[in-house]
Amino acid sequence: MKYFLFIILFSLLRLDVFSQKRWPLEECISYAIQHNIPLKRQDVLIAVKNLDHDMALRERLPSVGGYLNGYSTFGHSQDVFGTIQRNDNFNSNVGINSEIVLYQYNYFRNQAKKATIQANQERIEKDILIRDLTLKVLQGYLEVLLAQSLVNSQESAIYFSIQLLDKTEKRAKVGVTAPAVVSEVKATLAREKQQYQQYHKELKLKKMTLAQLMSYPDYNLLNTDDPLLEEDVFNDKIETNKDYDIKSVLARNPIFLKFKNQLLELNIEAKIIKSGNYPLIKGSASLGTTYFNAFKASNTSSLFMQTKDNFAQQVAVAVTIPIFNKGKFKRLLQQNSLRKNEIDLLTQYEENQQIQMLQKIQIDCQENHKQYEISKEAFLATKESLEYSKLSFIAGKASIYDVNNIKNNLIKSEAEMIRSKYNALFSLLTHKYFITGNIN
Repeated sequence: MKYFLFIILFSLLRLDVFSQKRWPLEECISYAIQHNIPLKRQDVLIAVKNLDHDMALRERLPSVGGYLNGYSTFGHSQDVFGTIQRNDNFNSNVGINSEIVLYQYNYFRNQAKKATIQANQERIEKDILIRDLTLKVLQGYLEVLLAQSLVNSQESAIYFSIQLLDKTEKRAKVGVTAPAVVSEVKATLAREKQQYQQYHKELKLKKMTLAQLMSYPDYNLLNTDDPLLEEDVFNDKIETNKDYDIKSVLARNPIFLKFKNQLLELNIEAKIIKSGNYPLIKGSASLGTTYFNAFKASNTSSLFMQTKDNFAQQVAVAVTIPIFNKGKFKRLLQQNSLRKNEIDLLTQYEENQQIQMLQKIQIDCQENHKQYEISKEAFLATKESLEYSKLSFIAGKASIYDVNNIKNNLIKSEAEMIRSKYNALFSLLTHKYFITGNIN
């Protein structure tokens, strides 16, 4: 009776799991992207670079400022005629001034372009993070499905052993089966429970890892289930033998867009450096008035009278011509050229790495799928053999050791089939993501 209570407990646990929200792969990836902290940080960096662009555009506008100051002088002083006398006075001036850069070899325009490129660079970095996160969630999701399948498989093995133990105990009561056989079945059941606990622990760890990748608060509530996923993949909807344009595949990889964008930024940076070799022309204008009050003089005009009469305007143009800069700009341009060479080398290296990865994934797809088909055939054959062995044991033509041996082979065969199945599934989905840029 206690064994059937054990079965009922398993059933209740599984019903509790099924009552929770089910998470297909696409929803897990979408949730992870929405709640990932590094991706949110990239949005902040993009906004910062957009503000840099706005500030660079506004640098071409004139700057306008006002000034107001006053000061007093007390004590004796000597004038140009050598006369020493008391000279207490108060001076003040007030006005506004404006300054604008008239020419600097498109410096501000190039700064604005550079800020735009840097904002785009942050968007590309975000795409790279999304790509990496998607692959990690895909792997974590399939590892959870694999662990769950192993748990379900072990539950079936325990259920089979419980049924076998029940029949063996009944046969032992009537004297048909020896007590040693009952002990052997109990020992087998205990080992299977032990293995079940190990699989269950691995399942919780895999769920916790997936929840961390998704930034999901409670891994216990994360119930992964995507029945259409396996059906779509294993119905030959992903063609691994189909030829594809390697250049178009690489063009969709954001890492190469990153290198291309870096070259654009270096081209703009070179123009900004060259602007230091050209004259800088600034224009300025000011409008203001002054006030002077000699405290002991009797003919000093009033504040308002002087303010009205002392208005003055000034317009000026300042030209700064670079003559000798110690070879600084020349060497900056050389550094710029060397960084371009570095990016070209990194692009070539990454291209070789990506091609090798695509070739490996294609081989994995083909071989893992073959391995899955072979392991499935082995599992079905072993399962059929166990059914015959079970009937032979009931008829007294086979020993319990024969049944346990075949059952252990079945458990190993099923575990191998499950692992090869999810290896094939991961290879196929990774191949599809690299080729098409999407999974579902």
